[in-house]
Amino acid sequence: CNISAFAFACYGALLVSEPSCDAEAGYRMGRVAIEMMKKLGAFEMTARLYGAVYGMINIWKEPWQAGQNKLLEGYESGAAIGDMEFAAANLYQYMSTAIYGCGENLGVLSQNIQSYLKRVSRCNQHSFLISSIVLHQLTFDLRGIENTFLLYPNGMTEESCFRHCHNNNEISTCRVICYKKKYVAFLTGDLDAAAKMIELFKEYPLGSTGRIVPNIINVFIDGLIGFFYARKHRGDEAMWTQVGLDAIQTLSKWVKDCPWNFSNKLFLLEAEYYFLMEDDSRAKASYYASIREAKAHRFVHEEGLAEEKAATYFLHKSRHDDAMKHYMNAKKCYEAWGAIALVQRIDNAMKILLPLYRD
Repeated sequence: CNISAFAFACYGALLVSEPSCDAEAGYRMGRVAIEMMKKLGAFEMTARLYGAVYGMINIWKEPWQAGQNKLLEGYESGAAIGDMEFAAANLYQYMSTAIYGCGENLGVLSQNIQSYLKRVSRCNQHSFLISSIVLHQLTFDLRGIENTFLLYPNGMTEESCFRHCHNNNEISTCRVICYKKKYVAFLTGDLDAAAKMIELFKEYPLGSTGRIVPNIINVFIDGLIGFFYARKHRGDEAMWTQVGLDAIQTLSKWVKDCPWNFSNKLFLLEAEYYFLMEDDSRAKASYYASIREAKAHRFVHEEGLAEEKAATYFLHKSRHDDAMKHYMNAKKCYEAWGAIALVQRIDNAMKILLPLYRD
């Protein structure tokens, strides 16, 4: 029967998730599901299959950019036949991957999300609507635009929305807000706030449910936060070092199945670890490798992050000219991403460094 194609897709999504983490087997099931849908003519299942296959399975094997159009097709197909829950799910997966994963231009993306929000609202799916608003808020925060609390319904702010979701046990939406707050805090340099989000997130464990791109990026950011605090050499150094090492261990597994999506992230985590260990040659090699891989795979936002982290490293080593060059490169990447708030922060760092810059 037609539903069997969706069953194979769900099984594939289960295989790639904890505890199995079998990306190859899940990928095979995803291909079987798509072929079965075609052979059965079960195209009413398109939204359900595309959300599972392109939003939860193929992200472990194929470039994240490759599945984006399929997720939009999934939305259109679901909306056309009234499968509004899965239509909204495809649209949310597209938007979250575009921001967190692909680093699409935030200005363009913000305009598109505004249009998508109207579509999600017509789907009458409250959870996906709030989650999509959170993503819209994220584009504003990274662009340095304030007073965007007006995006939320019924006069809510982000904080009141979070409290409402917490009180109503809307765990998945609480996670979405935690992801967003941690991501913004980390990128804008508020590491204390980012670290608090790590603790808060423990109240909303992911369990064995399917991973999507924001969940993956969360592991990466946690590792970077861990090494940042480990370098402070306080009483909690061992704890934070372990947070970073856990992220390296996880990314080392993921990169075997898809170097495209994960190699630049693993290299940057390793660079930060070698920075902690004061291994200069390996740290430099890893920073350069992360920059190279991010650029080659068109992750401009993470190319900028790697450039910024390299600048921080060289600044620590009193290599001011090298630091300035990497800050300049980071600024160009953040400008391409449309992250004006990050550009302004880099500008401030460069102004402080300028008197020491000789070139």
